[in-house]
Amino acid sequence: MGCIMGRTACAVGRGHNAWPSVMTAPPTMHRPSFSAHSCARIARVRNALLGLGWVWLALAAVLAWLDREGRWIESGREAVVLFKLWIFWAVWAVLPWCGAALLGLREGAGRSVLRLAWLGALVLVAYSGLVEPRLLTVHEHRLRLQTPLQLPPLRLALVADVHAGLFVRGWQVERLVDRLNALDVDAVMVAGDWTYEPPRDLHALLQPFSRLRHPVWGVLGNHDTGAPGPPLAKALRQALQDHGVQVLDGRRLLAEGWEVVGLSDRWGGDPLSEMARLLPPGAPATPRLVLAHQPDTAALLPAGSASLVVSGHTHGGQIMLPWVTRQRVLPGMSAQGWFEGLYATRAGPLFVTAGIGTIGLPARLAVVPRIDVLLLE
Repeated sequence: MGCIMGRTACAVGRGHNAWPSVMTAPPTMHRPSFSAHSCARIARVRNALLGLGWVWLALAAVLAWLDREGRWIESGREAVVLFKLWIFWAVWAVLPWCGAALLGLREGAGRSVLRLAWLGALVLVAYSGLVEPRLLTVHEHRLRLQTPLQLPPLRLALVADVHAGLFVRGWQVERLVDRLNALDVDAVMVAGDWTYEPPRDLHALLQPFSRLRHPVWGVLGNHDTGAPGPPLAKALRQALQDHGVQVLDGRRLLAEGWEVVGLSDRWGGDPLSEMARLLPPGAPATPRLVLAHQPDTAALLPAGSASLVVSGHTHGGQIMLPWVTRQRVLPGMSAQGWFEGLYATRAGPLFVTAGIGTIGLPARLAVVPRIDVLLLE
């Protein structure tokens, strides 16, 4: 037996195939590879993220229903406001969906054009709906004006379209006031549209403005005067005055050698009669600053009647899409084509700010919310 085994060993050692069954390795079990396990886990996580997004969409409907209570809402537009609030809450669903789309790229043939496009669309919605509207920047501008008198430079902070209420919440109003207080300016101007379907308690909503350490001059906008919007102008004016804001609709004041004239909104007020009363014929004897909500108000002013006109209303387009925004959206905001920045008009120079808040959709794209600091020389 030992001899046989020895010969067998010799045969195997020499590479002979004698008795191959004796030396054949035992059959092995085919186990799932690590990559297969990994793909299965990724698929489970991806499906869970997709499901979470759908659950959040349903929960957003409940949050919207609760959020609509106690608001100023224009009669007959309750369903529209509810839908807008649903969008406001539902947009958070894109976060788990972005995660699911990223995981989908790891699957076989995952980096297809369609999947990449879907991920890009989700990222765009996430940025425009959750990031950019919550940003706040400060832009400084030096304006050399032709004025009848040589006065020391005047530094003004210009904001517009705060639209506190539906999409702009209390913490954003608090932050705006903090940023304004940090600026070295002589006064703050608010060119209308303070609200957008706000809570009933306007006094509490606008309370942060009482903390401003600068004089505040403001006018009301079309959304403050029911054009469109709920009839809250009287309550809003009272709340602003209680918090130290000088509401200048149809009024004038003198500050730092400048005459500051406020005009009411073109749609919700009567700026023409105010002009007849506040702006006598001929060029002003002192530098004159006109504060109005809509830029097209400047087209109604007498020639040469203003050293500077400031306004808002356009949001700079709010969502800047190629061709669509400039050709279809902005013309409805300004028939004169005065959308954002500095323009020469018959009345005098006009500066239009892109504003703070949002309407329609709770989104901004390539039009970051801003405070414009104007140095008038």
